Amino acid sequence: IASPAEIAYFEYTNALAADSLRQMIFGLREGMVDHELMALAGLNGIPLGCHPTLATGDHWQTGLYSPTGQIVRRGSPLSTNVCYWGSNICRAGWVAESATDLPDDAQDYIEQFAAPYFAAMADWFAHLTIGRPGGELWQLIQDQLPFDKFGIFLNPGHLIHYDEWLSSPIYEGSAIPLASGMVFQVDVIPFSTTYSSTRMEDGVALADARLRQKLAEAYPAAWARIEARRTFMADVLGIPLPEEVLPLSNMPAIISPFLLAPRQVLALQS
Repeated sequence: IASPAEIAYFEYTNALAADSLRQMIFGLREGMVDHELMALAGLNGIPLGCHPTLATGDHWQTGLYSPTGQIVRRGSPLSTNVCYWGSNICRAGWVAESATDLPDDAQDYIEQFAAPYFAAMADWFAHLTIGRPGGELWQLIQDQLPFDKFGIFLNPGHLIHYDEWLSSPIYEGSAIPLASGMVFQVDVIPFSTTYSSTRMEDGVALADARLRQKLAEAYPAAWARIEARRTFMADVLGIPLPEEVLPLSNMPAIISPFLLAPRQVLALQS
């Protein structure tokens, strides 16, 4: 359970890591070496919670790869993350401008894979409420993103602190109630040999009214950013949040399926 001071620090590291990912995604160019792309993250010595990863080319199916000299090629999958204490921002998609850049059997990537994932994650957020048994979120993901198509092996969401992966109340049959002060990774990892992956991995905190008041009073600038993110998710992405869900990342729930067209993002129709 995190204190207001810890949540404020994790908001800072989520914003910092999100800025790193944004610099990488907007700086992505066909023909780059993966080391060049990782350098755009601008790591500055803030303590890391796990090593940065970047998987593409021959290594795209291995999620924990760091840069190895792979060339960024159009039509290839790519995933990457930056993780500081209390934050891990990860995105996965295709080095592409549109579906026509994808292999023939993956050109329905959005319709068959990324869009269903986005819709399921919107429901995941709606169910991320204080007191809810973690097993209900596990079941929601199993029902909406069946394993035979989406291949989700790991817990669909877990706790984070200084270590990236602490534990998770979200597992099959879990009766553990979600609690105020928990800081979660929106870490639901699909995998397909056809469609590769997609991701909206950011950090969120759960906070009851008392914790929200303490956070707003002690850290008004962080609180203003949190409120702006909640408004963005509801008004732009079509994902209204329960009042206790505090998005900590500067790219909250943003999915750019085609990484060479980063301003094209998924959203739910109202």
